[in-house]
Amino acid sequence: MLLRKPLRRRKAVSYIFSVMLMTLVISSLAATVLLWGMGVVNENQSAYNAVFRQRIDRVKERLVVEDVRFKLDSPQRIYVYVRNIGMIPITVDAVYVNHQRATIENVYYDNTPESPPAKLDIGEGALLEVIPPITLVENQSYLITVVTSRGKTISDYWVSS
Repeated sequence: MLLRKPLRRRKAVSYIFSVMLMTLVISSLAATVLLWGMGVVNENQSAYNAVFRQRIDRVKERLVVEDVRFKLDSPQRIYVYVRNIGMIPITVDAVYVNHQRATIENVYYDNTPESPPAKLDIGEGALLEVIPPITLVENQSYLITVVTSRGKTISDYWVSS
């Protein structure tokens, strides 16, 4: 009987030690998984925040085409006057004529030509000199679409004269 009591004590100490060791291993693994999960959630939250900010800015953009003039003799040109009536500055990225991309040759602010793109502050307007991608014909209607860098579009039909 003397031999069994020390063996039981060793078994009991060994059992408690192994339970404590397993608890420590499981706790450290759980903490690692928790920290990793928090990082993933934070990263996704930042990405969603950027997407939502871009969509909010797109809603704040307001652009109006005030006038369109056609120059039918050679070289043919379309003059599009745009104004920013939104709550944030905008950049006019492209102009389309009948769904075909046109080339913006010059941008005029107060009769001063500058190179594109047209950057418009709040309330500011600019005249865009556009090289049409198609041959213009008198008394023909054309779909003019103006696109901003954030993807906002404004379209309307204009008749050449």
